[in-house]
This record gives sequence, structure tokens and C-alpha cells, in this order.
Amino acid sequence: MASNSDPWRPRRLHPSIEDVMPPATGKPTILPGVTPSWPGHEYGPTPIPAPAPSTPGLPGGVRRTRAELEALRDDAARQFHAGEHARVQLDEDEDEYDVRRPASFAQGVWAVAAWLLGELQNAPISGETHDYPYTPLQVGDEKTHARDCLEGNDWPDVDRDYALGVRDAVRWASFDWKSRPVPPAAA
Repeated sequence: MASNSDPWRPRRLHPSIEDVMPPATGKPTILPGVTPSWPGHEYGPTPIPAPAPSTPGLPGGVRRTRAELEALRDDAARQFHAGEHARVQLDEDEDEYDVRRPASFAQGVWAVAAWLLGELQNAPISGETHDYPYTPLQVGDEKTHARDCLEGNDWPDVDRDYALGVRDAVRWASFDWKSRPVPPAAA
């Protein structure tokens, strides 16, 4: 039985695109936010996604109010100065409960709240200085630095409990559904 394939030439299963499509006369220019008008794209203009909501006067991506951040800062400072261990809240499968962490956890929470309010010049972990209000990327970078410290990938001189406080405070400030890292002080 003879083979009709030539070992020096690849076998074509489908016609090439050049055989099917006519040659292009020029590259079309597409304006931002406009959907191309060639076949298959007749569904109207492409919507430009809205930026994530942010609280006015605070860094980008922060969804807490200034009053909430000030209250967190003050409660974290009370916890830090109260003694050896700070009382903190954990989210475990939607059940909140209080546990004790070293005071450096509350110090990390305080540092983030003060930094987001513009009261600290240097970022909590990296120590970088940025123009206030910070961008969502700059705020997210501190959460990434905290995670890197917790995983042992970077920042070996930063206390792990401090980094955990930084990570939890940035998460709380950025997401509405996160629980407060340090519970409110008893009235």
C-alpha cells in the first residue's frame, strides 16, 4: 500500500488562512472603548470597566470610612499598650471568635490604619514613601509584602505577628466582607 504523504512536506489537514481570507488592504484602527465592526462584533460598544469604589479622601481601593479607620487605629493602639498579648478576631468558616496574639499583631494593625489615614509617612513593611493618597497598587503591595513575610519568602527581619496584623488590616480596609482584625474596645 502506497502512502500519499511526502516526508519532506507537512501534511495539511485544513486550508491555510491565506487561502480562505482575502488579503487585507490595511490595518484598521480601533478607538478605545469601541467594538470592531467586522462580522461577529455587532454587539455595540465595549463597556469600559468602572474603577473599584473607594472612599473619598482615602487611598484607592479602601472601602472603609475615615471614622472606621480612626476607630481601628485607636483600638489597635489600646490593645498594643494593654499588655503582652492583644485580643484579635479571626474568621474561620464564617465564625468569628476572639484569640490572643502577641502585641506586635496589634502594632501591625495600628501601622496600617495610621498609614492609610496619611499619618505615617513610611509604608508598614516596605518602609517606602509614596504621595498620599496611595494607589490601590501601593496598598496591595503592602499586603503582598506581608504575605511574603508570612510565607518566609522575604522580609526576614519583620516579625511574623506584625506582618499578620498588616495583612489582616489591609484586607479589612479593602473588602467589605472581612471582619475587623481588632475588636472594638468595650464601652
